[in-house]
Amino acid sequence: MAKTRQTKTATESSFSKKLLRFIDWAIIIVVLVAGFFIVAKYLMPPKHEPSPRVLPDKGAIKVELFGGCGRRTEVLKIADMLREIGIDVVDIKQESGFLYPASLIVDRTGAPLVADSLARLVGLPPDRVVIQRYNLMFDATIVVGLDYLVIIEKLKGITS
Repeated sequence: MAKTRQTKTATESSFSKKLLRFIDWAIIIVVLVAGFFIVAKYLMPPKHEPSPRVLPDKGAIKVELFGGCGRRTEVLKIADMLREIGIDVVDIKQESGFLYPASLIVDRTGAPLVADSLARLVGLPPDRVVIQRYNLMFDATIVVGLDYLVIIEKLKGITS
């Protein structure tokens, strides 16, 4: 009987040593992972969305709104939201027959700062700004495409 008790204690002792070794490694791994995330949080610069440039005074920017999404009510809603912000929507035109897959800004006077600011304001990437300097009546034309919901959501965040 003495032999069986010694065998049980030896196995129990071996098992408890393995368990303690496992717990030690688990603690070391948890500490290393936590340390990595702490170092990453404090040493890496935070990524901020660039803030939109400040637009000129109220009514200083004159735009034409061109509805190319097939939804006149949505284009009128965007016009009202732009007017709330202080952009002078001089004219609203509606395309009948061709739908634009993406919205864009057409720079009419060659003022890239204004066009870039408008693009950021309505949530469009800079590659959606087109320069076309033949009309001096408007600073820019905003073509509202099928992604009009992006513009509405962005403007809701500004007007709210």
